[in-house]
Amino acid sequence: MLSGVRFGLGGVLLALSVAVPAAEPTAQQAAFESALAAVRDDQLLVVPPLLRGYPLLPYLEGTVVQRLIARDRPEADAAWPAFREAHPDHPWRRDLEREWWRSLARRQAWPVLLAVMPQPPELPDLRCAHLQARLASGQRDAALVRDIQAVFRTGQSLPEACTRPFEWLRDSGHRPAALVRERFDLAVEASEWGLARYLLRLLPEDQRAHPTRSLQLRSDPGTALPALLAAPPKPLPVEDIMVGWRALTRADPEGAARLAPRIAALPGLPADARAAVWSGLGLRQSWSRLPTALTYFRKGGAADDLTHAWRIRAALWAGDWQQADAWLGMLPPAMAEEARWRYWRARARQAVGDVAAAKAGFEALRSANNVYALLAAWRLGEAVVPRPAPGPPADPAVQADLEKHPAIRRMQELHALGIRDWFNLEWFAFMAGRDAAFANQVSRFAFAQGWWLHGVAAASQSQIFDDFVRLYPRPYDAGVMKAAAETGVAPALLYAVIRQESLFERQAVSRANAFGLMQLLLPTARSVARRHDLPRPDRDDLFDPTVNIPLGARYLMEMRDRFDGQWLPAMGAYNAGPNAVARWLPEQPMVPDVWMENIPYNETREYIGKLLWHQAVFGWLASGEPQQPATYLRPVVQPAP
Repeated sequence: MLSGVRFGLGGVLLALSVAVPAAEPTAQQAAFESALAAVRDDQLLVVPPLLRGYPLLPYLEGTVVQRLIARDRPEADAAWPAFREAHPDHPWRRDLEREWWRSLARRQAWPVLLAVMPQPPELPDLRCAHLQARLASGQRDAALVRDIQAVFRTGQSLPEACTRPFEWLRDSGHRPAALVRERFDLAVEASEWGLARYLLRLLPEDQRAHPTRSLQLRSDPGTALPALLAAPPKPLPVEDIMVGWRALTRADPEGAARLAPRIAALPGLPADARAAVWSGLGLRQSWSRLPTALTYFRKGGAADDLTHAWRIRAALWAGDWQQADAWLGMLPPAMAEEARWRYWRARARQAVGDVAAAKAGFEALRSANNVYALLAAWRLGEAVVPRPAPGPPADPAVQADLEKHPAIRRMQELHALGIRDWFNLEWFAFMAGRDAAFANQVSRFAFAQGWWLHGVAAASQSQIFDDFVRLYPRPYDAGVMKAAAETGVAPALLYAVIRQESLFERQAVSRANAFGLMQLLLPTARSVARRHDLPRPDRDDLFDPTVNIPLGARYLMEMRDRFDGQWLPAMGAYNAGPNAVARWLPEQPMVPDVWMENIPYNETREYIGKLLWHQAVFGWLASGEPQQPATYLRPVVQPAP
């Protein structure tokens, strides 16, 4: 509590009350929600006796402080230090303090800002606010020049707070052309074309020729590369040419193919760059699964992991197992040890007739717990059995201590109230710097609480990945089984999607505004509901498992039906959309592993592999029986017209 402190925001008043016996948690939660809503609505607030000693009361106090800060009210200058003193270890402290510093900058309270922020954090707006404060204080020494120049040296655009320090740097004669050129080069390297063009105008006219060419080659290679071919400069700007070339192969692969012989024949182009001209074209064509990709890869070389991977994939797609086998043999050692390439090495050996080496390679993969163990079992004509590795058991003493920990008590309340941002704030503060043994105990505690996502996160922090009983819970069995019966989608696959999409977090929200357990976009959910005569959902409805699971199951069923019952394209469509998957389908039936390996979206390729493995684990946990991967691994074909 803020001892003796009263402060307001308009009509909001926080008043401290006397202690009373603790009430039932549900009553306290309702009182807290009501008080929080009042603060956020700028209503008069008196903390009710019911909340005296409630674990979340500091958040109520902090919300009042936050709103004072956001409104740039001078009262924040007393309210924030009082909150900080009352709750020195509160996880909200750092963020509130930074917002207060920003408020001081907006109010141009420069002496106060210098006093309370003697050294700014590594955040551009606060660094520049600190520079403004130093300028306002009259500082003009070499240290100020050095610090402004340090902020100036970035290839990224900077906030408005940096304008005044940069203007002073210019006007005081401390922004030489060399410094501008340094920032220009950084902006070009970061592909910040607008910033680079602005900086180019700051250079003296007699120093613009080379930077202009560099910018044009990188930002507009379709125009700049033909111009360069007409009059090649000496020496060649090799790095600029190659960056522009890579951009051109992505933007205009046909135009790049026409230019390739002339680019590769440029006098003075190093051999590795000449090879990269052809490899870059091969990369772009392999992403479109064009047969000419192999021709270009053979002309070029593999200087990086991306090219190594995609020239192998191009050979697989073309059915050229001899070439795939040769390129697999050229992988860098670390890459060659990855399960993915060990699997394809065995597949290539099998295809070229080395049955013994292929079988040994597949058998060696069986001990892993990943999609390549599943694929290896499939190639051997066998079922797959996950190999669990449980972590250390729960320690009753540690579990009892966790139950009593103040941060855990706050998390329990926040989870019950569904306040995810504050829950995560508490979680990350609590877990910072914890060792593996403690993280394992927290993981077990989290699963007991139903904090599925965070339980998995803590298990990962303790390097526990194969404790399947713990990490593959089934908390929504009734809804999953009902949806499975209605759609014909296996319960194990529905749980696999839920695990991969949301890690069982019913309130999950993605950056793309997909919601809930099965991460549905609202327009998609509404379309599915309309097609299946289900109630039209709103955003908040998608956080309800009884709404989300039936809609997600029906959408997955629709994707399966769209692709004539093929599960791999259906899984890919759930992640990338059906139109993208339709573009990836082969003209002739293709073995499923080769099709999956050639998916051009990294996320979707990995997504399908994880779903295959997750459904195998869930199926094994439910039945205790080895799982038959062939159910999902049918040849991939175009759907019937």
